[in-house]
Amino acid sequence: MINESIFSQNFSDEPYWWRAAPPHRSPQSDLPERCDVVIVGSGFAGLCCAIELARAGMAVCVLDAREIGEGASTRAAGFLAGRAGVSKQINLEKTVGRSLAADILCEADQAFENFQTFIRDNEIDCDFEMNGRLVAANTPKGYEKLAKKMEEYNSDGRNRFEMVPRSEQRRYVNTDYYHGGMLIKDGATVHPAKYHAGLVRLCLSLGVRLIGNTRVTRVEDDSSMKRVYTDRGHIRSSRIMLGTGGYTDGLSPWHRRRVIPMSSTAMATERLGRDTVTELLPATAPVIDSKRVISYARPSPDGEHILFGGRARFTPVSAERSVEILYDQMIEVFPQLKGVKILHAWSGFMAFTFDFLPKVGEKNGFHYALACNGGSGIIMMSWLGEKAAGNILGLTENKSAFEKLPFKTMPAY
Repeated sequence: MINESIFSQNFSDEPYWWRAAPPHRSPQSDLPERCDVVIVGSGFAGLCCAIELARAGMAVCVLDAREIGEGASTRAAGFLAGRAGVSKQINLEKTVGRSLAADILCEADQAFENFQTFIRDNEIDCDFEMNGRLVAANTPKGYEKLAKKMEEYNSDGRNRFEMVPRSEQRRYVNTDYYHGGMLIKDGATVHPAKYHAGLVRLCLSLGVRLIGNTRVTRVEDDSSMKRVYTDRGHIRSSRIMLGTGGYTDGLSPWHRRRVIPMSSTAMATERLGRDTVTELLPATAPVIDSKRVISYARPSPDGEHILFGGRARFTPVSAERSVEILYDQMIEVFPQLKGVKILHAWSGFMAFTFDFLPKVGEKNGFHYALACNGGSGIIMMSWLGEKAAGNILGLTENKSAFEKLPFKTMPAY
C-alpha cells in the first residue's frame, strides 16, 4: 500500500530537472537513407560523440528508442568530480595495477578539466558550481576505509581530499547520523538536464540529426557499409556507436552481457526555502554516503529544495516502494524533514560493469562508450563519448587509458 501522505498535492513522477529543461521533442521526420555514423542512445556519451564527429565534417544521426534525452542522463544527480568518480567502490591499484591506475586517475582529472573548458567555451548555462562534496561514513569502519581512499586520491601531491571527523561534520551536513567523512574539495554540481539541453543545441547547430522514438532492432553488414534497421525503416551507415548505458538491449548481445543495469531513484522535496536548505547543508555541498547501496542529498540549484536519492535496494523494487524507502532514509539522516512532502520522484537505469569501471572501445563492429557505474556519468560519459569519436575518426594520439581495461562478463549472465 502506497503511503500517499508523503506526496505533495502537486506531485509529479517526472524528474525535477525537466521543469527547466525537458527532453528534446524531435520531429517525427523520415530517416535519412544514409549517413557516416549512426549513434544509438542520446545521452551524454552519444551527444558528445556526435559533436566531435560533426565538427570533423561527418554526417551523424543519433537515434533513441525514447525522446532525445529521456533516459538516465537527464535523470542524474548532477554530481561532478575527477578521480573521485571512477574508483570509489574498488582498490584501483589492486584491480588494474599501479601504472594503469595512475593513468586512469590522471585521465579522470583531465576529463573534469575538459568538461569545465567545454561548457565555458560553448556557453552552456547548466548551473555549474564548485561547491565540494562530502562522502559520509555510515560507520567508524567506513571512516577508516575513506581515510585509505583519501591517501590513494592524494597520491598526486595536490591534496584535494581531506578527512572531516564526526565532531566537525556539521559544517557540511547538519546531522549526527554519519561518522565523519572525506571531503572532495573540488567536487562540483550541475543541472544535468540543462547541460544535456546545451549538448542538443550544439548538435543541432552542427547539423546532427536527432531522431527520437525510434528503436534500433538489428545491424547487418552491407558490403563496406552497415544497414541499421529500426522499427521505422533502415539507414545505411559506415559506422555505428553505442551510447545506451543502462538501457543497453539485445542489439549487441556481447555488450548486453557486460552491462548491469541498476535502477536509481531520486526525489525532490516541496519548497523548503533557502534558510532551511542551508541549515541542513550549510556549505551547500552535496553529501553521499559510503554504503554499497548508496543514498545522497544535495540542494537544488535554486537553493529552495533538497534532492535526496540513491539505490533504495540492491535488488529490484518498484518505483513506489523505492520512494517510500528513500523517504524513510531521508528522515533518518534529517529528522528535521519529518512531515515534508515530496514534489517530484523519478527513476532511471545506471550501467555498471563487473569491475566497476567505465568502458570505451570497439567490438563486433560497434564502437561504444558505456557504464558510468554510478556517480561519474556526466564527466566520464561526456569524455568517453569524445574518445569514441576519436576512435571512429582513426585518431591514434591521446588514446584513453580506459581502452586498456578488459570488458568482462560472468558465466550465465
